[in-house]
Amino acid sequence: MHKKTVLFSTALLLWATLTAHAVKYTEIKAAPAGIITLEQAYDMTLASDQTIRTAYYEIRKANLLPWSALARLGPQVSAGSNYTASQTRTRNDLEGSAPVQTNYDSRFAGFTYTQPIFDPSVAPAYRYGKLTAQATRLQYQFTVRETLYGVAQAYYNVLKQQQLVAVNQQTVDLARQQLATAQARYDAGAVARIDVLRAQSTLEGSRNTLIQFQGNLDVAKDTLSNILNLGGKTNFVLVEPADETDLGIPFEELLKRAYECREDYRVSAIGIDQQVALKGEVIAQYAPRVTAQASTGWTSNSGDRAGREHGSAATVSVSIPFLTGGQREIDLKTAGYKISQAQLDFEKAAKTVEADVKTAWVNVETGREALKALTAEVKASTQNYTDLEAQYQAGAATSLDAQTALRDLNNSRTLLANQTYEYQIALRNLKRAQAVFQQERVEKAKVK
Repeated sequence: MHKKTVLFSTALLLWATLTAHAVKYTEIKAAPAGIITLEQAYDMTLASDQTIRTAYYEIRKANLLPWSALARLGPQVSAGSNYTASQTRTRNDLEGSAPVQTNYDSRFAGFTYTQPIFDPSVAPAYRYGKLTAQATRLQYQFTVRETLYGVAQAYYNVLKQQQLVAVNQQTVDLARQQLATAQARYDAGAVARIDVLRAQSTLEGSRNTLIQFQGNLDVAKDTLSNILNLGGKTNFVLVEPADETDLGIPFEELLKRAYECREDYRVSAIGIDQQVALKGEVIAQYAPRVTAQASTGWTSNSGDRAGREHGSAATVSVSIPFLTGGQREIDLKTAGYKISQAQLDFEKAAKTVEADVKTAWVNVETGREALKALTAEVKASTQNYTDLEAQYQAGAATSLDAQTALRDLNNSRTLLANQTYEYQIALRNLKRAQAVFQQERVEKAKVK
């Protein structure tokens, strides 16, 4: 009995040591389709993600705004033509007078050329367009970074769920061994039937938990498949990425970097300048405008007024709005309020960045310490389960003790597996909060 106990304990400790690698070995053996690394997942997303493509088209649209402002000074040419036909019958009241009929046809064709000479709204509109294009490019970079972080989250969630399935599968196997041991001892008359029933209950509870984690894994893989635009296919195999480095940078330094690099924060600053430009455009709308116009046309008449005419005209006009019914004052007040709102939005953006960086930094700090504690807990739980299972086989412990130890072992290993991957996500989230996550790919994705 002692030899058997030693062999069982040794096997269990070896099994616990290899837990962290169990998923990897299973994947390599059962790989039915393509293997996807995290780097490949990033590149697949950049090539096919709809959100990134939508942000790209926003840049293209914004790049047209400065040209739209300059188009206000562009020449305009219009052509027009018309045809008029009339017939008049006149009857004299004198007896015997015949009615007089007059026929008249007229054809006209002409061109008008309009050239704005001075439009004060062009300069502020052009500036607004350039600022909008700049903000949209920054928003595009922000979208790329956030999307890539979403890929990392989904990727690590699949790895986490795979590990949790592996942990709970091992718990089911251990619970099945417990049931076999309890049944053997019951058959030998060493324990009461309650030991078998308890072991059976523990096994069924472990199987139920395993089923739930298997369902979570299916959902996680489907989510990643959708992000990568794989058409719902989930027969892929993920490779465990290299661990992210914890640099231990102080919070103040991280926050300073975030204020310098965060695209959304910079966009909010540009928003103030955009509203100032719009106010300038409102003011310019009430300034004088100078326009030159030239027109030429041909008229051809037939009938009783037969003849041909050709005429040309040129004018230079100055338009100065003096009274607008109070609309000017309303527009200026509205523009001033929008500037104030933009300033408040900028202040709110600063608070959002600070809170984002703080949360990410705290998650890394607590995650690091939690990993240390959970690693020690798993080690202690493994040894505790090994000792109690050996004592139960020797009759020195109850089945309740052994099953409680198994549940504690499963809980600690589940928490460790969960925290291991959550910590890697926390490290990447801290980089995202500083706007340095996947910086090389974001730089390559820039659009002029």
